[in-house]
Amino acid sequence: MQPHQFVLASGILWLVTLVALPFLLATARRRAHASGLAEGKAMKDAAHIQQIRMFERDMADKQAELVNAQKAFTAHMEARRQVITELEERIMSYTGLAVTKADYDNLVSATSTMRLAQRTLKALKSLPQADRAADHAEVLDGLAKRVHAQLRATPASSSPAGVPA
Repeated sequence: MQPHQFVLASGILWLVTLVALPFLLATARRRAHASGLAEGKAMKDAAHIQQIRMFERDMADKQAELVNAQKAFTAHMEARRQVITELEERIMSYTGLAVTKADYDNLVSATSTMRLAQRTLKALKSLPQADRAADHAEVLDGLAKRVHAQLRATPASSSPAGVPA
């Protein structure tokens, strides 16, 4: 080959290289970009997986705390229910009126005695004391009626007279 053919061939090769070089550089740039993007996504995914694991550990810890708090709450509520039940039982044991027929008879007798005292004081012209005796008789009569109602509401028991029912 002649030297001018070498010069022409090298010039054509140089021109082809200059024409192909932008395409080759663009391809290399795209590949580098895709490679960097894939590497960045992998790093981001790894960081996210690590964060997810950390959040899952935190969530498991919080779940354990919640279970412990629920157990403590349940225990406190059960203790309160027991206290309430005990207090209700105490209240119910005191609500029944511990009276007997003898108590009712004594109240009726005291009422009649107060009425007699009222009439006597009225005859003696001692009106303030007579009014006071009348008031006491009314109070005793009301109390006797409540005791009588309680005795009627309470079922008959086998307790002897004079012993609270």
